[in-house]
Amino acid sequence: MLKAKEEDRDTEDAAPIQHFRNLRLSSGGQNKKSDVLPRQTGVLSCGHQMPPDYLISWCKYYLMQEKTEFTCPRLDENKKGICGTKFSYQDLCNTVSLTSSLKEFFEERLGELTASSYCEFKACPGCESYVERADQENLCVHCTVCTARMGRSYEFCWDCRRKWKGAVQNTVHCGYSDCRETEIYSTKEKSSDRKRLAMIINNVEFTVREYNRNGAEMDEENMKTLLEALGYDVIILNDLSAEGMEAALRDFSQHNEHKNSDSTFFIIMSHGGPNGIYGIHSDEKDDDIFPVDKIFYYLSSENCPGLTDKPKIILIQACRGDKKGHVWVFDGVKSNKGTKQHREKDFACLRSCTPDTVSIRNPDSGTIFFKILVEIFNEHSHENDIVELFTKILHRFEKKAKEGEIPYQMPCMDRTTLVKKFYLFPGL
Repeated sequence: MLKAKEEDRDTEDAAPIQHFRNLRLSSGGQNKKSDVLPRQTGVLSCGHQMPPDYLISWCKYYLMQEKTEFTCPRLDENKKGICGTKFSYQDLCNTVSLTSSLKEFFEERLGELTASSYCEFKACPGCESYVERADQENLCVHCTVCTARMGRSYEFCWDCRRKWKGAVQNTVHCGYSDCRETEIYSTKEKSSDRKRLAMIINNVEFTVREYNRNGAEMDEENMKTLLEALGYDVIILNDLSAEGMEAALRDFSQHNEHKNSDSTFFIIMSHGGPNGIYGIHSDEKDDDIFPVDKIFYYLSSENCPGLTDKPKIILIQACRGDKKGHVWVFDGVKSNKGTKQHREKDFACLRSCTPDTVSIRNPDSGTIFFKILVEIFNEHSHENDIVELFTKILHRFEKKAKEGEIPYQMPCMDRTTLVKKFYLFPGL
């Protein structure tokens, strides 16, 4: 094994925490200076206590999801799940002290969301500004921002959210052959009823210290940011054994949120080899290996009925062998009643490399795989379906390798069984 010669650096303190206690929440890029007046722990109407900064950050997160009513995120031992008791902005003000700038932020955002509930809006694929659909019978929607910018009339299709193709008078569907509900996975609009859930398992620190995956924290943070922008609640678990990874996946497959979701993302970042993904106890003497087959097993129609007929996007960053051809560190260690359903369907899996080859990670900036993946999703997910996005990722790998910007590495689409096109429509 080629051992990484990296200086030890402080890493994020992120041990596995049960259920949603390890959900990483973002405050939406607000100023890091504290906006909260000193106050003791707030008590919600349900009786759960929350530190003021956590409560405010949680409510900001809800506003980012375009929700105007908040729910308690604490675990309820009696319910054996998340409390979920609803509370309002007024309840928030009665629970913690807010500065004038925080009050202004909440009230402006709540006002915008309340106003938008009386109209129908979607993000324009040309400029990503939100456009109102004035005529509910017309799929051809005019964007004044793009029209002014381009100097010519710009319209897009309300259904498939692409630049309008065909006669403007044709309002049943646009000119794209796949602009039909039967050929595209249905996605739910952002609302309090939609529950998109994703999981990231990131193994950074291993029992054998020289196997530590320095730089993997960057991949975790970048994917968390991307998935949250796509509307997913992200559960992040760090440093798991093969047994721990299996238990986490099994629990994830049973979440009730999947019933009200339209899709899911499951992401694993670790070392790996031909036989699977390596747990944190893996070394030359211990086969702590999680088989990739189990991902498809636990998320199958049989074991995860909440995701039946819904896209399941699997992303795996790990080596699949030890063939070399790089200058950075290896990212691997040597080594009951119902209808009939397909056992395995609606999956799209992208692995960071082809069989028997290594996957490359930089200890400062993370893996090439997730760096390019995030770039492509940010640039094209408003216009391309998931398979087209995967293809663009492969193309960029080839282009950058030929230009000498990165070592040769080629991601691989694996066990993709989508029967329709899946558009993310994130409105990034």
